[in-house]
Amino acid sequence: MVRIKSVIPKNDYRLEVQLENGSSVILDFSGRLHTVRFGLLDDKAFFRRAVTDGDFVRWDNKIEVSVSEVFQLAQKERFPFP
Repeated sequence: MVRIKSVIPKNDYRLEVQLENGSSVILDFSGRLHTVRFGLLDDKAFFRRAVTDGDFVRWDNKIEVSVSEVFQLAQKERFPFP
């Protein structure tokens, strides 16, 4: 399975997820800030604290996104309608 190499918080609640295979994905959390799960990310200082252990993106052990979920979120952004 592909692992996460690093995460880079960008402007406008976008997160660049760099993978060990050399690929990268940009996730846009701006449309998810109103949800219970991702609402804490509305605080820009909190959003910038994203870290990874290779398997998850985490924000202070309050929010986590797995590698497989990174791909699911990226897929939803690319093809938002069923």
